Amino acid sequence: MLVLVELGAGGQGNWRQVVRHVRKQARGIPIIAFGSHVDIDARDAARQAGCDHVWSKSRFVDELPALVERHTTPSEETLGCRDEPNDRVSQGVELFNQGRYYEAHDALEETWFADKRPCRDLYQGLLQLGIALHHIEQDNYRGTDKMLLRAASKFQRLPSPCQGMDVAELLEQSRTLRQTLLAMGPDQINQFPRQLFPTIQ
Repeated sequence: MLVLVELGAGGQGNWRQVVRHVRKQARGIPIIAFGSHVDIDARDAARQAGCDHVWSKSRFVDELPALVERHTTPSEETLGCRDEPNDRVSQGVELFNQGRYYEAHDALEETWFADKRPCRDLYQGLLQLGIALHHIEQDNYRGTDKMLLRAASKFQRLPSPCQGMDVAELLEQSRTLRQTLLAMGPDQINQFPRQLFPTIQ
């Protein structure tokens, strides 16, 4: 997947909104801007906005066939993410949403062991997030911190969505949970606000 942005003269137009949205909602997707080769202002504006590549229209036309082939072929990082979740993953998600985190762990771990594709990071991230929530319920500060860090590291490797799940949101929720945990400290973990516990959509 990639985003193509045609620049207006002098860098004008609403393309900046597109770039901001992609940077916020779909981390890791490359953004290629293209426009007139003589319009230096537009190209500078595109670089400042965060576009990964800024090309002239002529180069964009030359590169287009290769771009289409490269970005319509599943990459190693996205293998498995376009699938629907299997029955055990769906069961794990349902158990997670019921607050039955250890049972969810078992269902997700089974698929994690069986699937060697990069999408296995999704299963491991979900089960680690669930164990982190279980640790909160047990007032285990260090265990919670460790599991939230591990879950976030798995989610940030994945495209969003992956198997229909909003991985970017899961990553953000994991980080919010950890920030709250660190702000409260180990002595107040028993007062952790349960309303922050996420539900997987």
